[in-house]
Amino acid sequence: MAEFKSRYKELGFYVNGILLTFKNGVFKTDDEDEIKVLSELADVTRIDKPTEEDAPKPAAKKQTRKSSAK
Repeated sequence: MAEFKSRYKELGFYVNGILLTFKNGVFKTDDEDEIKVLSELADVTRIDKPTEEDAPKPAAKKQTRKSSAK
């Protein structure tokens, strides 16, 4: 189930000629057409999966110091 959050409490959008609206700024759906339309809207964010910005970044490798043989 995909869950989206809108900047606006009652944002409306059309999918295949049918008006759908957010309730309290949240919209949940399993429909692929609705997910595609919602993913393209500027004022809507998908909140059921982490975005690339929120995903943890891999830790940097520690640099090992080479000893010199003098």
